[in-house]
Amino acid sequence: MYNIIKNKRFKLGRISMGLVVMWFLVGYIAYPTWNTIMVSFTGDKGMTFSFYKEFFTIKENIEALRNTLVLGFSNIIVCGMIGTMLAFYVNYFDFPFKRVINRLLLMPMMLPGIIIVIAFIQLYGDSGMITKTIEILFGLSNAPYVFSGFGGIIFVHAYTQYVYFYMNVSVAIKNIDYSVIEAAQNLGASKLKIFTSIILPFIKPALIASSIITFMSGIGSFSAPSLIGDHYKVLTTQILLAKANNYMEMAAVQVIVLMMIAVIFLLVFRYYEGKNNFTFSVKGVGIQPIKIENKWIKGIFVILSSILILLIVLPVITIIILSFVETGTWMVEIYPREFSIDNYKNIFAKSRVLAPFMNSINMSMIAALLSVFIAIPCSYIMIKTKYKFKILIELLAMLPWAMPASAIAINMINAFNQENIFSFNTIWIGTYMILPLAYYVKVLPLVLKTISVSLYNLNDTYLEASKSLGASYLYTFRKITIPMILPGIIAGILLGFIRSIGEYTISVYLYTVWNKPISIAMVNALFEYEIGIAMAYGVLMIILTGVLSSFIIKLVRIGSVQA
Repeated sequence: MYNIIKNKRFKLGRISMGLVVMWFLVGYIAYPTWNTIMVSFTGDKGMTFSFYKEFFTIKENIEALRNTLVLGFSNIIVCGMIGTMLAFYVNYFDFPFKRVINRLLLMPMMLPGIIIVIAFIQLYGDSGMITKTIEILFGLSNAPYVFSGFGGIIFVHAYTQYVYFYMNVSVAIKNIDYSVIEAAQNLGASKLKIFTSIILPFIKPALIASSIITFMSGIGSFSAPSLIGDHYKVLTTQILLAKANNYMEMAAVQVIVLMMIAVIFLLVFRYYEGKNNFTFSVKGVGIQPIKIENKWIKGIFVILSSILILLIVLPVITIIILSFVETGTWMVEIYPREFSIDNYKNIFAKSRVLAPFMNSINMSMIAALLSVFIAIPCSYIMIKTKYKFKILIELLAMLPWAMPASAIAINMINAFNQENIFSFNTIWIGTYMILPLAYYVKVLPLVLKTISVSLYNLNDTYLEASKSLGASYLYTFRKITIPMILPGIIAGILLGFIRSIGEYTISVYLYTVWNKPISIAMVNALFEYEIGIAMAYGVLMIILTGVLSSFIIKLVRIGSVQA
């Protein structure tokens, strides 16, 4: 009898956990998505395909669709070439400043995209410092290049997104069994044969995974296309235009088209990824970096390393320097000449200027905590239980990963611009909470993956022992599971916070005067010629994300040691 009661308590606990998880997944992911689908098919006279027909007959929409696909695939090619070459450069050779470069190459991950775009405008725009410097040095009457349109967007993406290829390919290279390469060399295989037959198949899964991420990032990009895209239309900017004109039916169609592109690409590449797993049955010695002995070759590597360091840190240095420029003093000269700390004083002394920074911190923390609150039971159900609907839970939880930020924002508008059970019979559009709720949807898949790693390493013996001693499901979960995966939980909170604090795309669609985030404040300051204020906001974000990122790295190491 006691065992029956004990098992019923455990089942009741699991059921309760499943219901809470399903409420948040259905209510704030599935339901908003369904609403957008229905809006795209609903006209004044009921169900209709007229909005889809209109989409595919308007020249601007077809152009935006084509440009979006071109941008996505170009992202893969450019970022793949840069990231893969850098991975081999850093991991295959031993040269001066190697550790410094390895850390600096990861820096773009810590920087919100909107900061990078603004910094690049100040460097490479028509009146940018680099642009004007080249004009002066070579006596040019016009800018030597055009930092806008497709070229400008790809340039920004190359800086911010090569890191996905760099990280994944670096891990793959470090795991290659060098004894296999030596065996191939002893059998007379050429370097090209070794690369195509051994190295390339081994790193192919990393290339495919990185391609998925960069393609998704490319088609969902909004910051660069909106600020420097000029006449280069993409679906994300067209969605905002339709929303601004209150043509929500067309915005819904554009969102569905964008989501379908993402889902189809994801499924195709996932299938291809499953067909291209490549592992060695025996793991020997990893690849040892080649030490450069020739002083001339070493000199070349030093020069290349110096150029890399300069290119990586230049945008950050620009942000820091310009944060000290007095408002209104840098209008005519090429280089700023008057500096002060007034911008920082204004931020912390004036509540109106400080408000966006505090709003972003508050909303990002709410989103991070909410995502962890759902990710913990969600990942537990997926990994540690035989819950009948856990495949559905995983599908719903990972669905936002295939949604560009613009799609998430439109879904929220369509779902919560009216009363419903998930908004507790109130209208949430225009309220403070709609932004952190949208942030939560965006970061949930990332946080879920972070916590899942910790749960995979959790020994089931501890859970079974607690259950056999009569502990309830919730008591075991609270006293055993949570403490043992705590490093992963904290890392998930910090990661969710970092990914939310600089969010620009969702913010453009959903912010109000009451919850204006720092990303919107930066862009507003830029257009109001308050460059110093915009850059001071940027420096604060860099410091905050840098400190939190270092904590994440330490927590991941702790989790690895515990495992």
